[in-house]
Amino acid sequence: MVVVSRHVHIDAPVERVFALMADPAARARLNPVTQPIRVEIEDGGPLRAGSTIHFRMQTSNRIVDYRTRVREFEQNRLIVSLSETAVPFEIRIETTPEDGGTHLTQTESFEPTDGMLREALPGDETGAVMRVAYQLALLLDLDTARRFRARQEELLAQKLGHNLEHWLEAIRAHLEKTNSQD
Repeated sequence: MVVVSRHVHIDAPVERVFALMADPAARARLNPVTQPIRVEIEDGGPLRAGSTIHFRMQTSNRIVDYRTRVREFEQNRLIVSLSETAVPFEIRIETTPEDGGTHLTQTESFEPTDGMLREALPGDETGAVMRVAYQLALLLDLDTARRFRARQEELLAQKLGHNLEHWLEAIRAHLEKTNSQD
């Protein structure tokens, strides 16, 4: 299981931060790693427990199309959604008051496929050696193979964590800019 969690302090009220996080299209536009093509709450919104959100996004050279369903929704506090994808992923968004602003935490968790783990390896010679070593370990030593898989999961989590940090920073900058204009 890969779990990636990052948080940020935003100098804006919880109500404002939560309102942005509860607007999937606005939130998606701030993600520096993807380009939203279509993001909509299927029943027209507003977001609530049971809502289904359709995402069609461009990410590097691919288009991804998927849906998520909101499992939990507590106004100004919590949104938990689960994707309806081949590799289901859960996203948990939490907002709490903190020092006159908001503490925003986003946690993503999923069980990665072997293909996802291979993509997380470096694209250089080191990654090629690691791929061969893993194949040998599967044949010869299951304990080594488990440790190797754990390392692959760690590399994937680092990569996704880096992307999530940039996204939360973009959200923080956007909200603090609009908060200072009020």
